[in-house]
Amino acid sequence: MSDNTKIQAFCNKIKERLGVTDCRSFSGRVESIVALIDGLELGPKDCVFVSALASSDVIKAILACGVNPVLCDVTPDSLTVDHRALEAAVRHIIAGGQVYPRAAVLDNFCGMPFALRAVKNVCDRMGLILVEDCGECLGGVSDGVMCGAVGDYALISLGRSSVFGTGGSGSLIAVNDGTDFTAKIIGCDGGSYRHADDGYAEALLEAANGMDHVLSVSREAAAKVEDILSDSDFWLQRGSGRQKSSYGRVAIIGQSAGHAAAAVESFASAGLSDYVRRVHVHTKSCFKHGCGGFKNINNASAVAPRAFSVDLFGAIHAGKTEKLLGHIRYIAGHIHE
Repeated sequence: MSDNTKIQAFCNKIKERLGVTDCRSFSGRVESIVALIDGLELGPKDCVFVSALASSDVIKAILACGVNPVLCDVTPDSLTVDHRALEAAVRHIIAGGQVYPRAAVLDNFCGMPFALRAVKNVCDRMGLILVEDCGECLGGVSDGVMCGAVGDYALISLGRSSVFGTGGSGSLIAVNDGTDFTAKIIGCDGGSYRHADDGYAEALLEAANGMDHVLSVSREAAAKVEDILSDSDFWLQRGSGRQKSSYGRVAIIGQSAGHAAAAVESFASAGLSDYVRRVHVHTKSCFKHGCGGFKNINNASAVAPRAFSVDLFGAIHAGKTEKLLGHIRYIAGHIHE
């Protein structure tokens, strides 16, 4: 089996798991977003709705395509996009009349799914193409359906912080809109986007076969994190009863910005800085046409300075889960507001 054939076999496994119509590989996350935006023929008069806590890669890719990103607020517990804020933002843009609502690229933040059915309902009523940015959430479930199986498209990461954790780069686009994917997205046949070298294709296939084991371990680790933090000044992001995280990452929220900063600094001192990152809310200054001027980002602005995320998938793949859990025990017992 050649490397490209192995890559296709890997894509087929993900396609079958999600029940989508197609799945194609790219060399990186930004490349896949740019290819998707280009394939959908979005331009400077179009806008794409994103969470105010979205990855900077998503914002950069949208801006690089000359398209306007629009910030939407998050729910205070799950830190995922609030479907009511999404609808309000769409109506705000329509009323402005300068640009046209076309798509929503919405992330399942730190492994926690957004309310898939509620968001899909808004997108269908408002005529938006829905792109699920699965990030660390492949394996998560919302409203009884798997993340990546509801939107018209889904972005799936292959990096260290994903369920696959190959140590390489790469991204997939899963397609669920019934169209011919290859005809819409140019250059996605594996020839232009090569990451099948040095055994990477073999590693992807092996990772796909071990996906359920990694998800099981990450959920066990997250349960331990929740137990460790139960009597501390920190707490975990929470979904509703219908949202089941993959626990690829867990977002930990402190009492204040200084409280969270002290915890993050302690991870660095313990040699664990690769597995922790601060949560940032995007500013409005870089957006055109007032698209970033929609001010309903109160929850995101309030929680972001107090939050940081811990990369469970990355720690599992590196064999550092127990060390990471040990340090979380340390911050729970020693770092107070």
